Amino acid sequence: METIKKCRQPIFQQLMLYIFLAAFTQLAQGTTPAIKKKTLNTVKIVYFYAADSKPSSNWKNRLDRTLKDISSYYKNEFESSGFESDGIPFETDNSDYRYHLVQGSKPSNDYTINSGGEIEKEIFEKLAPVINPSAEHILVITALSHKNENGTYIFHSPYYGRGSASSGLCMVADCDLLDPALLSDASTKMTFTEMFATDKECSVGEFNSWYLGGIAHEMGHLFGLTHDNGFPNEFSSKTISLMGEHGSRHYKEEKWGGLKSSKFSRASVFQLSSHPLFTQRPKPTHNNNEFLLQSFKISQTENKTKLMLHYQTSTIPYSVVVLTRPYNISEYLSNSFLSAVCQRNFAEINIASLERNLPYEIRILFLFDNGSIKEYRKMVSYSKEGHFQTVDNFGQATVNDLIRIIENDNLDNQRQIKLTILNQLLQNNQPINLKTIKKDSISLSDAAWEEASVGWENPARNYYTAESNKLFFLENMGEIYPKGLYAHAPSLYKYKLTKKWRKLKITAALRDGAQKPEGIQFIIRGNGKILSSYNVKPNEKHHFDIDLAGVDDLELCTQDQTGNNFNAWSIWCSPYLIK
Repeated sequence: METIKKCRQPIFQQLMLYIFLAAFTQLAQGTTPAIKKKTLNTVKIVYFYAADSKPSSNWKNRLDRTLKDISSYYKNEFESSGFESDGIPFETDNSDYRYHLVQGSKPSNDYTINSGGEIEKEIFEKLAPVINPSAEHILVITALSHKNENGTYIFHSPYYGRGSASSGLCMVADCDLLDPALLSDASTKMTFTEMFATDKECSVGEFNSWYLGGIAHEMGHLFGLTHDNGFPNEFSSKTISLMGEHGSRHYKEEKWGGLKSSKFSRASVFQLSSHPLFTQRPKPTHNNNEFLLQSFKISQTENKTKLMLHYQTSTIPYSVVVLTRPYNISEYLSNSFLSAVCQRNFAEINIASLERNLPYEIRILFLFDNGSIKEYRKMVSYSKEGHFQTVDNFGQATVNDLIRIIENDNLDNQRQIKLTILNQLLQNNQPINLKTIKKDSISLSDAAWEEASVGWENPARNYYTAESNKLFFLENMGEIYPKGLYAHAPSLYKYKLTKKWRKLKITAALRDGAQKPEGIQFIIRGNGKILSSYNVKPNEKHHFDIDLAGVDDLELCTQDQTGNNFNAWSIWCSPYLIK
């Protein structure tokens, strides 16, 4: 059975109905795979306990009920928004949940809420190669809690989540009272202390709302969800956003007589609807999508505030989600808005009005059919005169914003070359097809690649990264290169040459600001064999002149010499193919 499909019309406002129908139509156009008997993607479950302890009392039966309950919650949230789902596909063994048990190397009291990295390292070392953190979605449940002499439960487990369509991890806490069967217990009292509460007195039912809701919330992050308070007035007085402020504390609290129950926002469900764990499509392994936000404009009248987005892309997003908040309040209170994308290079979305003279953070999430997301963050302010201004050097670069900044900077001695690069990026030129091009020489950075991946952010041609204004250009030893490839290590660019090209001339360098004294290894392969390689250090460059006779498959690779990708700012400059 297809794990996600339209099963009934959601009862939304007319605008929301249009959005869901339009976006679903795009999702359904030939993208649903054939029925598979075997689940393709699952969430791996790890149970971690300390060297001086054992798993919590009756842990397996309780956690079986816990995972089934949270999976059922996700299923119901999908269906209440008009999608059919089987819930969360946890890993199973003969139809039972499969738990990977890991005993830590230290006593319980030596682990704290800040021990997440240490625990992850122990888990990955002990479970390799069964679990690959770069390709798996992993739920870690820890037995890092105890009762003190007063009978108060003390939780000292890390509690967080992160993830994307490709991989992710979240870490949550267990104890002998964690059990959805106890959600209706409003009479038995308990006290607990954790990172956000000291000696909190409550019923066992309310405790389970907090901690079951915490797992559901952190698993939202595992799937790539952000904090989201829903669009204005989305939730009634009896509901609250699970991914918003304190939303995780209200999980199914109607069962013990509470006043609110947590729900997913419509934007959150919409984002989850394309995630490979719920669609059972293959996870994206290489980010081949070329995406660049060209312009970002806001218009505001008495009745409407509209965000207009122009971008370049090799793959059309099916939708865009925008989250807004005044910069002086918590991101948990961000309002969310969504719209279907109806044109290749343009999207617009109605958002809530912005107050004057108050800086706002705006997060823009472009959603793609394979579950991947391209995110931009901007900070804007609305002046007394009614003009919107982008706050410079905050969030990802926008081509038109950079043009405005550079045009007004008369002290920039490389002003003209930067403006030339930026204006070329506005042209929406399609990458060159190496099989059909008739020119005798071209810039390889203008050609279509077969595959591309980088160690940070996204593959990019002729600019460094849109991560910030400061890092936008390909720059080495003060020189701006108009042609080149962003190649933050480890990186790979693959091209099909069809044996038509005779020579490659290319320069390897590290972008100015790289703090990599060990250097980066630059490798050029032809037909799977190394044609040349060189280790380049900061404030250096190396020129390659490569014979391509008989080469069909060309690969440009970079590798970090230290085994990590921190500050690995490698770039390929002035890459030219010659026939």
